[in-house]
Amino acid sequence: MLEQLKHYYNQYKHFSWLLVIAVIVLAFILMKLHSDSSNQEIESTAQNVSNSHLDNDKQNFSKKRESNKEADTETEANRKTKVVVVDVKGAVEHPDIYEMKDNQRIKDVLNKAKLTSKADLTTINLSEKLTDQKMIFIPEKGQNLTTSSSISTSSTQSTNKSPQTKVNLNSAKENELTTVNGLGPSKAKAIIEFRETKGPFNSVDQLKNVKGIGEKSFEKLKEYFTV
Repeated sequence: MLEQLKHYYNQYKHFSWLLVIAVIVLAFILMKLHSDSSNQEIESTAQNVSNSHLDNDKQNFSKKRESNKEADTETEANRKTKVVVVDVKGAVEHPDIYEMKDNQRIKDVLNKAKLTSKADLTTINLSEKLTDQKMIFIPEKGQNLTTSSSISTSSTQSTNKSPQTKVNLNSAKENELTTVNGLGPSKAKAIIEFRETKGPFNSVDQLKNVKGIGEKSFEKLKEYFTV
């Protein structure tokens, strides 16, 4: 029996070594394939990350360029606008002189003046652009107008509300001050407050020191006052 085992061993020992070598080679091939697969997966992930960053950079650049374009457009629009002065009267809560931009509409200034519940807008073109020295008169419902249009220029304005005599800045009451063209209740109160806190007016030029009355407003108002 022992002799037979030795015989089989001598006969197949070469095949045993070949089997071991084959197993080692197979294991090496499998390891190599696994390594290549891992490297491909890493490269693919890195490529995806790179593409993602590239897409984000493109989107950010596009948004920034669009934002700059909008800012340039807005700046260009602002450069072209001018300040205009309009006089609002009639059925509004705050009749006064308003400084607006020449690209704004009548509707914009009426939003500031606040229409009363009695205001009649049937003859008012709210989409009309504002122009300098325009007087906007808002009639009340049922009010008869002597002119075909409720909007006139400053030349018409001077005959509608001019006082018969000049108003004394030191003695006039609020209702007397508001008879002056372009002088609403808010400015009339400011004049009274000024003389009560600063003392009597020494000259009409001091009107420029009253809150809400600038150089342009003063030039339109000075001819109606005395001290």
